[in-house]
Amino acid sequence: MHEPGAEDWPEIWAREQRGLLALAYRILGSWADAEDAVAEAAARVASLSAPQRAAVRSWPAYFTQVVTRRAIDVLRSAAHRRETYPGPWLPEPIAAEDLPEDAAARRDIASIGMLHLMEQLRPEDRAAYVLRHALDLPYPQIAEVLGTSPANARQMVSRAGRRLDVGRPPRTDRARVGVALTALVDAVAHGDVERTISLLSDDVTLWADGGGVVQAARNPLFGPERVARFLVGIAEASRAEGREMTAEPAVVNGESAVIVTLRGRRKLLHVEVGDGGIRAVRMIANPEKLGRILRPEHRAPTIDANDPQ
Repeated sequence: MHEPGAEDWPEIWAREQRGLLALAYRILGSWADAEDAVAEAAARVASLSAPQRAAVRSWPAYFTQVVTRRAIDVLRSAAHRRETYPGPWLPEPIAAEDLPEDAAARRDIASIGMLHLMEQLRPEDRAAYVLRHALDLPYPQIAEVLGTSPANARQMVSRAGRRLDVGRPPRTDRARVGVALTALVDAVAHGDVERTISLLSDDVTLWADGGGVVQAARNPLFGPERVARFLVGIAEASRAEGREMTAEPAVVNGESAVIVTLRGRRKLLHVEVGDGGIRAVRMIANPEKLGRILRPEHRAPTIDANDPQ
């Protein structure tokens, strides 16, 4: 078998690039940042001298190392920006076709809920967790990627897992989430606060990400009554302006979601469903984060949320 040499790296990069983008996205929670990280990694690889290229034992492993380390750097630089972000920072949703098949099959690692939860992790721990649970890398290889020892790599993954276990999104099939979303949209569109409350769990939390561009709740909302009144209030404000609420079914990050139009603006509505009902509501309204899922080829036919069917 021909052993890939220095002259083969552009072809190998082209083959690996989609998976590298998915890796960077799961570390960063932002496709735009992931594209920047991968582009900068490509420039670094291209700048290698001939002796440096000849010393590379495995180009896929080397690419994983360069992209992961660059993603960690980007995440560190983004930390302050996200801390000072106007209101809650939520991940950038992407369409299913943006992820390679192996990443789509592990959609729990790339779900909106998990990416949001991983924001609490240190950059290195987040990268270690993704490398282990998304790519199935052994600890010695994770250690090599991160420049640490296998024992420390194992500790990083374990530490991240313990923190994530506290708020880990429940595994719920897409059909069940779709039913919950349909019921929620219908109740909200009809201004039915009591029915909306009945669909929410006692410990429900809502996050709304407007990015300072679109008006949204600046702090998370807790409890079914506050969440219900917030959602119904937006729908009523839209109706008062003569613009009915509409909804478009969508699949983002391998999950069911809904693109709602309120007051003339599209917003992504994502929920998590537990035994007691809807336990988390995420509304992404920042237009800078919706570009990839609002491309014409990703949009489904509009559904009138006021249609009783």
